[in-house]
Amino acid sequence: MFEKTEGEKRMKKVLVITLVLLMAFASSAMAAVTFKGEFKATLEMDNFRVFTENYSLEPDFSVTIGASNKDETGDALNWDFSAGIDLTESKFELGKYKLGLYDDYFDIWIWGNEQELTAKSTHFSLVSAGKKAAAGTMRARLAVPVMDLATVTVDLTAPASVRAFVDVTALEGYNFSLGYLRDWSDKDNVANVIAAGADTTIAAGDIDVNLEVGGGVNLAEELGFAVGFGVDADVIEPLNLEASVTHANANWAGDDLTAGETVLSGGATYTETAFQIAASGSYTIVKDGDNTNEVELGAKYRMSDALGYADLFKTKDDLWATNTAPAFGAGVKFVDLGFDNVYADVTSPLLEDMIWVKGNAVYKGGKNFEASVLGHIVPFSKLTVKPAVKFVMAEEEAEDEEDATTATTTTVNLVADYKIGASDTTLTFEGKKVFGATPESLLKLSVTVPF
Repeated sequence: MFEKTEGEKRMKKVLVITLVLLMAFASSAMAAVTFKGEFKATLEMDNFRVFTENYSLEPDFSVTIGASNKDETGDALNWDFSAGIDLTESKFELGKYKLGLYDDYFDIWIWGNEQELTAKSTHFSLVSAGKKAAAGTMRARLAVPVMDLATVTVDLTAPASVRAFVDVTALEGYNFSLGYLRDWSDKDNVANVIAAGADTTIAAGDIDVNLEVGGGVNLAEELGFAVGFGVDADVIEPLNLEASVTHANANWAGDDLTAGETVLSGGATYTETAFQIAASGSYTIVKDGDNTNEVELGAKYRMSDALGYADLFKTKDDLWATNTAPAFGAGVKFVDLGFDNVYADVTSPLLEDMIWVKGNAVYKGGKNFEASVLGHIVPFSKLTVKPAVKFVMAEEEAEDEEDATTATTTTVNLVADYKIGASDTTLTFEGKKVFGATPESLLKLSVTVPF
């Protein structure tokens, strides 16, 4: 009907060629290309007056394009690469990425945008390079093995710092670390730090005692220095004791210790299959005399070893609701020889593979108290219901204690997730009601379609 112009024909050819090149690139150079995302539609209203008050309908769309590949020669890995592109506020932006280059004589890594590699540090972290690259930044690292004796690592964090490490492992029963930090972000106070440390294990009868020592200096007009010494041992099989002392003078400019502080710390952990008891304390000495101290005591009891002690009450990903038997925990903390808080935790399955409950209570002194109860109910595999109630009583400060007032807030929350069909498409209902000085209501219904 309408004859195409020469320009339109050329444009079509360019488009076809471009698509062919993209497909070739995706099938060879980027052997593993993934497209992930989700579409979410939400109906929401800030009250419970259904069909009488206004509501909102909002879409949300996100997508991530991921690419990864590697090159191998026999059993040797030459390089690997992974990256992602995220759709954020209608704009495509570079997400997490990491490139590794592996040679016979060195390894190089480049990573960024909240990607993680590994952390590097000397003893007591006097010089330390974190594993995570901050959002919008890129990190680079070079590691060079020196025969079978040591590894030299150079870590770059733009725009104004560089760290270098030398790690010597298992030399006559000792592990050694050497680190260097130069940070010139503050032109008037350039950090120029050298740190070294060592650790070893000494057999004392039937007990293996682990010793660690470290020290560092900041080369400046006014010399800064820091030292640390630590020891830990399994006195008997279930009992571990540890203690350390660190000191940094007022001119210290390294990565971890606070300038002008001496910290004495110790701890004991007794672990059996059914229970664990832990105690720890620290005393911080400050030059100006504003010393502080902290003491913590805690105990956990479990009737199943399905979860480790660190995960018994962990709410992330509802991990606590995967336990197969009741668990209990309690602890108390003192700061500056005064009461700080006391807490208690309990979790338990009420009906096997169907209903779990978790309770938590924290008393912070005075009229400050928090308590919560969470539920996790799975009537059948497609439906998960999570009710929650939280009560908070907080004492508001006043110049005169007699004028102090107490505010209470009670929050009732219900979340239900339903899997549609046999896919991961989820229909979610959330209702929330807050009772207190600032009341709040929420009704939300959303459907999330991942792809």
